[in-house]
Amino acid sequence: MATLAQGWLVVELAPRPALAPFYLGIIGFVRAIPILLLSGLAGTIADRMDRRRLLIISQIVLGVSALALAILAQTHVIRMWHVIALAAVSAVALTFDAPTRQSLVPHLVGPRELVNAIGLNSAAFNGPGIIGPAIGGILVSTVGVADTFYINAISYAAVLVALLAMTPKPPVPVAQRAGIWRELVNGLHYVRNQQAILTLLVLALLVSVVARPYIQLLPAFVKTTLNGGPNALGILMAASGAGALGGSFITAFIGSTRHRGMIAITCAALSGISLFVFSLTKTVVAGAIVLVALGTFIMLYMGMTNALLQTYTALEMRGRIMSSYTMIFLGFMPLGTWLLGTVATLTSLPATLATAGGIVAVAAAIASQLPGPRELA
Repeated sequence: MATLAQGWLVVELAPRPALAPFYLGIIGFVRAIPILLLSGLAGTIADRMDRRRLLIISQIVLGVSALALAILAQTHVIRMWHVIALAAVSAVALTFDAPTRQSLVPHLVGPRELVNAIGLNSAAFNGPGIIGPAIGGILVSTVGVADTFYINAISYAAVLVALLAMTPKPPVPVAQRAGIWRELVNGLHYVRNQQAILTLLVLALLVSVVARPYIQLLPAFVKTTLNGGPNALGILMAASGAGALGGSFITAFIGSTRHRGMIAITCAALSGISLFVFSLTKTVVAGAIVLVALGTFIMLYMGMTNALLQTYTALEMRGRIMSSYTMIFLGFMPLGTWLLGTVATLTSLPATLATAGGIVAVAAAIASQLPGPRELA
């Protein structure tokens, strides 16, 4: 929700429409830096400390950042540097929030419910990244940017109530812990020695850099390619969100279906193909139809990857492995927004998205021939 409202705010604050993709890319780059630098440390801390306390602190910071944007937008004193600074603050909070939330799941449920709980958590973690902007698009077109930020700030209160009601199990006891940096290095060695996990993370990296940024660049696509406004943006975001919602439900209830590794790779390939087709659309209706499919396939891919990583990672390593997943999807995706936004400024946004879709489809085809993912049930 906040991402979409922030994106449309950046488009409106840009000196001219042609520079909108560039400024969206700058915001993405600023979001990426804290996540890239601190994710490993955040995951290691999540394996050592009270996860609930870390989540409470991160949610408070995120809520205050959203409230600050709301006040600045409502009073009409908002400037581009305000948006950039608050994006950086939110990114720091997300860096600690995401891996902590992911690794908390096994401490809340028993072994029998773990697979379905991971699926539901995957939907809850990945869903807001696509469904949230869809809701944000509708809100921006109806109540405006400032009120959208207010609603987003209020939403964090519900999360805080849920966290205060939780009684998770404490971190896994270890007789003698190594230093925090030694544990960080051990996590990297673990990834390197697990071929299936390494392949999933590499493909996720590529998807994050060249495919998922479409959602952040959609405001610029609507304005420069479709010649639309907030209403058109709301329709396209809603279409993407509807597809993502369907993908979330499928992920949550897919359970222990066989061949989940290949299902994830197939969804990555279909995501690339859908993105390529979307780049060719010239009308809001055609774009909405394609975005339903794109939202579904990307959500399925993200959810399956998330579930596989949590299922096949040792419990004592889960915080560090999920911090790698967080760094990829929350750190490299904004970096990809900056990269694609810059390329689109030099060429065109449709051509950039078409190339990105083709790259993902080819990479998924290559990954399908590797033994690692095929071995994952």
